[in-house]
Amino acid sequence: MQPILKYKLAVLSLLVMLTACEEEMPEPDELRVLEWTVDGERHKASCESQGLFGCTAIDVAYYPDLGSLELTGGAKINGFTQYIYIYIHRGLELHRHVNISQYDDMHLYKDFSGGEECKQFRAINEDQRLLYISEIDSTNRIIEGYYEFEGINDCQDTLKIKDGYFKVSF
Repeated sequence: MQPILKYKLAVLSLLVMLTACEEEMPEPDELRVLEWTVDGERHKASCESQGLFGCTAIDVAYYPDLGSLELTGGAKINGFTQYIYIYIHRGLELHRHVNISQYDDMHLYKDFSGGEECKQFRAINEDQRLLYISEIDSTNRIIEGYYEFEGINDCQDTLKIKDGYFKVSF
C-alpha cells in the first residue's frame, strides 16, 4: 500500500473514532450529585458524551483553608441547557447557614429564546439565598449541602430554585 493511502486511512480511522457515539461515561453517582427544582420540575446535572473523551456534569473547586466553594453543573432540559452556579468567596462552615456576602454568587443560567440579558437568573438578594453545608469530609474529599434562592433576570422575570442538593467530591 502506498504511504499516502496508509496516511489517509489512518486519519479517516482516527476521525471515525473521535466522532463515534459512545455510551455516557458514568461518574460515581453518590459523589457527583447536583439537583434542583425549578418551575415544579426536578432536575439533575448530567451530560452527554461527545466522542471518546466523555464528559463531566459537575465542576467543583473547594478550598478548605479559605472556606471557599465554587460549584457548577447543568443539564439539557427540553432541548436547552440549564445550569446552576454557586460561588462562596469564604466563610463556608459545617452545620451552619452560610452568610452570603457581596462577593458571593448564586444563579441559574437558562438558555432559551430571547436576548442574552434574559438568560441568567441571579439571586435577588442575600436574604433570599440559602446555603447549608451538612458534611465536609476532608479525608474522603466530599462536601454535601442544600441550597435555595429566588432569581431574577434583566427582563424582570423571576423564578425560585427549591430543594437544591449537592454531594460532590473535590
